[in-house]
Amino acid sequence: MPKSVTSTIRIAIVEDDSIIRNGLADSINNDHRFICDESHESVESLLLSTRIESVDVFLLDIGLPGMSGIDGISHIRKRNEQGQILVLTNFEDNDRIRASVLAGARGYLLKTTEVPRLLDALQEIHEGGAPMTSHIARIILDYLGSLPKPNKLKDLTEREYEVLQKIAERRQYKQIASDLFVSIDTVRTHVRNIYAKLNVNKRREAEEIFKSAKKDIL
Repeated sequence: MPKSVTSTIRIAIVEDDSIIRNGLADSINNDHRFICDESHESVESLLLSTRIESVDVFLLDIGLPGMSGIDGISHIRKRNEQGQILVLTNFEDNDRIRASVLAGARGYLLKTTEVPRLLDALQEIHEGGAPMTSHIARIILDYLGSLPKPNKLKDLTEREYEVLQKIAERRQYKQIASDLFVSIDTVRTHVRNIYAKLNVNKRREAEEIFKSAKKDIL
């Protein structure tokens, strides 16, 4: 279960450039919202860590020596299903962006991103958002729009469907948690999974998919 957004968010960095890696770690640790005690030059090094399961957000370069960051995403997710992966890279080409998102990354930013924006993105992705530039979002949306459009709700679990129904009813997380007798953290986890399965990052988009697909499943 992910930590509450009021708790310190645990960050792991995977970046082969030591100057960038150390600078990121310093910036993250100087922000009271975060702690970065996992800093690695490769995916292979990260996977040797005994603390990988406790990481909330992985800040991952994809142009790495040895195993690429894109290939590493699936290995990371096998060890930590709840942790969120934010790609931070120099690459802005369509193929790498699509491959990263399809592998399981939930955010994609360039290394030119200013530090305050990057720090906010770490919190945003932890809370269920999908931080990326408008240009990168357009690349992903164009790709998803080119795919066949089956009934996306069929991939949701029964509980995820119940949560989505509550979202469509404009109920807040606290109300949903009370209605379903679960914690707010559990609701956030379900919402994050729903967004991933529906390929959306906004509540309104999830509501629209639910309303348009509802007739097909009744």
